[in-house]
Parts: sequence; structure tokens; C-alpha cells
Amino acid sequence: MSKTLVLEIPDEVFSSYQKIAENKGETTEKIVLEIVLKNYSKSNGNITEQEKTDALKELMKFAGAVNSGNPRSADNEQIDADLAREYGRDL
Repeated sequence: MSKTLVLEIPDEVFSSYQKIAENKGETTEKIVLEIVLKNYSKSNGNITEQEKTDALKELMKFAGAVNSGNPRSADNEQIDADLAREYGRDL
């Protein structure tokens, strides 16, 4: 079962969706519905395996993006020692 919903959106938002629809050969309404459904599934935790894969791929673009200047910055033993020293205890 479905319901009809009438939305009033700013012209510039509609124009953006309209351009996307034209590029895909779809209606603007279909594009907006796809966006609503995609965001609904995310808000309910119903993420597909493909969405998880895509999200991980996007996240991994940032892996290694920061250089701390310390070649041992990811060394857990070094991190523990640094924390212990900061809090006044030697390991």
C-alpha cells in the first residue's frame, strides 16, 4: 500500500533533481522517491550489502591520508607507553 504526498520545495532544489532525472532519462518524481527510499533504509538500519561495500570503499579513500610524522604512531605498545607516561606511570 502507498500514499500520495505533495511536497513544495524550493525551485533550485527541484531544478537540481530535474537535471538528474533528465540525465538518467527518468522523471523528477522517480528520482525524489529513490532519494527518499534510500535515506529511509539508512535511517532504519536496513543497509544492503552493496551499500555497506560502497560506504567502506568511500571511507577507505581516506586511509593513510594523514601523516603524523611519527613512524611508530600506529604502534600499540608505543601508544600505551605514551599514555602511561602522560598519566605518570611507567610500563
